[in-house]
Amino acid sequence: MNLDHLRDHLPYTTYAFRTFSAEEKMKLEITLRVLQHDQQLVIVYFLGKLEGADADYYLAFGCSSRDVFRCRKLFYSQDLSDWFLLQEPKEWHTDWDKIQTPFRGDPAFREVVDLGPEFTLDEDLVPVEGERKRFAVNEQDRLWFVVTKVLEEAAIVPRGVLYHNTEGESVINPFFGGLSVKDSVKLQNYHHFRKPFYGVQENLLKRDDCSYFLDVFDTIDDLIPKEASFAITQNIDRDVLVLKPLHWPGMINFHRAKTAIYGFLYFGDGRKNWDLLFMI
Repeated sequence: MNLDHLRDHLPYTTYAFRTFSAEEKMKLEITLRVLQHDQQLVIVYFLGKLEGADADYYLAFGCSSRDVFRCRKLFYSQDLSDWFLLQEPKEWHTDWDKIQTPFRGDPAFREVVDLGPEFTLDEDLVPVEGERKRFAVNEQDRLWFVVTKVLEEAAIVPRGVLYHNTEGESVINPFFGGLSVKDSVKLQNYHHFRKPFYGVQENLLKRDDCSYFLDVFDTIDDLIPKEASFAITQNIDRDVLVLKPLHWPGMINFHRAKTAIYGFLYFGDGRKNWDLLFMI
């Protein structure tokens, strides 16, 4: 949720069954402006709140250049007054998104994680139990990892929001006017809010009416399970589309058709849903 539109877009938190008090709204706007000034950020986004067992983390990120994916910084706050930088850990592992214990709400907390035994197949394709996978992780490092993964895998924007300019930068398109009602219900008209994982040619070939400046970004329609990774609801009265990624519960993406209103918010516990394939 772009800080420049925070006041207008906060009412859309009701689609995540969350609301903010007048005091929280005021603190958010003031302290994020201070953060933007102190960190010399060109653009700032409020991401939402990760709910812990003992305390919660308010989340935000910002960019120090026009490119929304270059030099991106992640921040957290627990009182909406002081914001702290989330730095990338010196060492981290992709297994961290398999951790299913809840966050405590203590950045200094160090947890020993046991993911159970690893299995391999013998020559007869019979599973053989191996060593148990154990490791220790600091909650602040895990928080950086989860926020990074949520942004990579669950944050999306309508086609046309992201613009790949001639200088190779990924910038926000100031002329985006919204998708039509018909186009807004199609998954291929939404892009991941991240640097493209796939090649330019691969992404461009997905559309007959492709534009190099708009369609170099990854679409969400080929996520596994296909056509079942997002739950889409539509408010007919206001033409508001809400897309919820089922693999990251608590994340919502919204777009009001025929307008420049869009955004994403996360109100979850930081745990990924690895059971999605067994739930459909």
